[in-house]
Amino acid sequence: MTGTMPALERSEALALHRTMVLIRVFESRVEELFKAGKLPGFVHTYLGEEAIATGVCAQLSPDDYITSTHRGHGHALAKGMSPAALMAELYGRVEGACRGRGGSMHVADFSLGMLGANGIVGGGFGIAAGAALAARHRGTDHVAVCFFGDGGINKGTFHEALNFASVHRLGVVYVCENNQYAQFTARSRTTSVEDLAVRATAYGMAGATVDGNDVAAVSAAAAEAVQRARDGEGPTLLNMVTYRLGGHYVGDAEVYRDASEVEEYRGRDPIQRWEETLAERGWLDSESRATVWDEAAAAVGDAEERAEAGSLPDPESALDDVFTPVPAATEGFRRGAVQAPPAGDPDGETPETRRMTFGQATVDAMGRAMRADDSVVVLGEDISWGGNFGQFRGLVDEFASRRVIDMPISEAIIVAVAVGAATAGLRPVASMSFVEFTLGAMDEIVNQASKFRYMFGGQVSVPLVLRASDGVLRSSASQHSSSLEGLFTHLPGLKVVAPSNPADAKGLLRTAIDDPDPVIYLEHKKITAQRGPVPTGDYRVPLGSAAVVRAGADVTVVAYSAMALNALAAAERLAADGIDVEVIDLRSLVPLDFDTVVQSVARTRRAVVAHEAWCFGGFGAELAAQLHSELFGELEAPVARVGAAPAPIPFSPPLEAAVVPGADAVEAAVRTVLA
Repeated sequence: MTGTMPALERSEALALHRTMVLIRVFESRVEELFKAGKLPGFVHTYLGEEAIATGVCAQLSPDDYITSTHRGHGHALAKGMSPAALMAELYGRVEGACRGRGGSMHVADFSLGMLGANGIVGGGFGIAAGAALAARHRGTDHVAVCFFGDGGINKGTFHEALNFASVHRLGVVYVCENNQYAQFTARSRTTSVEDLAVRATAYGMAGATVDGNDVAAVSAAAAEAVQRARDGEGPTLLNMVTYRLGGHYVGDAEVYRDASEVEEYRGRDPIQRWEETLAERGWLDSESRATVWDEAAAAVGDAEERAEAGSLPDPESALDDVFTPVPAATEGFRRGAVQAPPAGDPDGETPETRRMTFGQATVDAMGRAMRADDSVVVLGEDISWGGNFGQFRGLVDEFASRRVIDMPISEAIIVAVAVGAATAGLRPVASMSFVEFTLGAMDEIVNQASKFRYMFGGQVSVPLVLRASDGVLRSSASQHSSSLEGLFTHLPGLKVVAPSNPADAKGLLRTAIDDPDPVIYLEHKKITAQRGPVPTGDYRVPLGSAAVVRAGADVTVVAYSAMALNALAAAERLAADGIDVEVIDLRSLVPLDFDTVVQSVARTRRAVVAHEAWCFGGFGAELAAQLHSELFGELEAPVARVGAAPAPIPFSPPLEAAVVPGADAVEAAVRTVLA
């Protein structure tokens, strides 16, 4: 175990002492306030572990990054957050670091490089790697430090992140705060190795075990690891052996450990040990010691007074910062306009357009975005070879591996790295191949990407695009044929688009890349080879702008993606019987252009909502419910819904046809609402 005494200057040694004492006083008072019922939520204190945050953060510059944990108060204070901002956050006040949106487990200050405490165990592994990737992309030597507990070392994302960081020799330091308990379970019951640092060996990276209660040893080990990262020598895993003097949370009965064990570790208190060392050197006496503790108490007392006097958030602001405010779109296609293919030759090509496949249109959009903005990067599986449907073909030849990054088959780390890179200034486009594969990254999508802006009080935006191929294609069977847009539209903080043609694919992707929020960009597999006229210039299709692709008077069919094409086919058949169908292609599900839909249905008084996703609980159910609520009493018939039957998509063609709806199902639904 590393424990050598570095040659610290007196000022450095005393600064370490002041920070540790501030953390101790702050956490002790927080514990008292929580027990007195003054703090809402849950509190996990950092008592006994102060040396780690203090020693590590002492080696960092203001521009370096850290990710934190549910036990993150110490990290926040050590990185420079004021006690007042932190205490106000714990009180849920608008003066808090996150305006009361995050609370104890989600404190953040992006101006200090603190990319957020995380209530998800191991939530910072890939985010730190993404921040380090962004730092290298910008040509800086900024370092990312990921603090995590020993319980996180058995998470799959730990191994995925270390592998990725090592492959790319990223400037990340992984600091395991090994307090020997994963919540309530002793490490020996869950972990196969005693020395956690040996896991670094498997990934070809440096690793060391350090006495985490010796602030000098922590500082020395961190200094070496941080310098290695700055010098481009890759990541380090530091196993900091420590002990939490409090329970897993304030109020924990602690039945899982003996009181004698706790008392034994109180004798190894990091602050007491450091004070003894400082006294031996003649740098601390009883008077100067008392001054440090009194100053910390005064700072914490002032923070408490400010928090008590602070303002509670206005309930009217509860929906602020779910998305980043953006100006109304003025480019691209006109909202609600009837949009047919541009006039020209029989294939719809004009001098201003070129026939492209869906995949070629996305390559065009990506290339234009990457030429215009160096912060746009692409990462995903097999993308150097063009991606599974050619959506990235040729990009690596133009932009090289610095900006077209092949990722391991590890969806969680793809998204986590994208989130970290986005919060640190890049605009990543993360490719997930098939939409089913996003399920391996749902924690990163749901708990990180979609929540960061709101949870951290609007401090940060997460400008990333997550693209995936969805829908049914030629007996691909259950695990490669899903339509999961309903999962994503359910999540506040995510935008969702689903184009039906190459022109929209290009314009929507350009807009999605420009957007400051995370966008789920869904490409239906069945239409990736579809050709159509695409404007040759640079343009954007605004999000939240539906297209009336066929005007009609008798009934409105609302669809998107491949189902919009089925709706058009059904409308042409019905026209032969004198039925005039209006077809709306939503293009964007979140934000939703509900106005265009309502205006159409108010005129036709009949509506069909169609998608390929399962009907039960699908996006169409929400749209139908909103239409009934808005137009109740004006409709001539209930809104009809078209969607897949409630079964996994089968392999055999006749079974697939029985489950998955097409133009026939849309036609039948239209006839039903007209009956």
